[in-house]
Amino acid sequence: MSETLNCDDKGVILSCLECGTDNRIGFSKLDAEGRCGSCKAALPKISLPFDMGTSAAFANLVKQSPLPVVVDFWAPWCGPCQMMGPEFSKGAQMTSGQAVFVKVNTEALQDVAGQFRISGIPAFAILKDGQEVARATGARMAAQLVDWLRQNI
Repeated sequence: MSETLNCDDKGVILSCLECGTDNRIGFSKLDAEGRCGSCKAALPKISLPFDMGTSAAFANLVKQSPLPVVVDFWAPWCGPCQMMGPEFSKGAQMTSGQAVFVKVNTEALQDVAGQFRISGIPAFAILKDGQEVARATGARMAAQLVDWLRQNI
């Protein structure tokens, strides 16, 4: 699987590039420029997907994010999902500061997958202002994913 960031129920955890301190960026402030709580250095924009560890974290993100949220519904046993991981990461890098990319493991968060009626994976959804605005299924290249995002926001 590709590299991802972590989050908790309140926000995304970013490491400071200067001092290495972990900092939480609240879901409601994902569009703001953050500063390290320890050394006050500017934190980088979110340019990697992050794993949604809990249903509560996902609900809070969707409700609070000022940026569009691109969701990758996947499972560890799914070959196409595994192949899609690096492309999803590239999409996150290409849209850094404009959208956030998140991964929802459909086995771990079955209630979220059920809420979205996910029946085949990989599946993708774009959420804006708490509402689903687009959905797609099947693996795709990063550029196609970003084009699809831009067409729907």
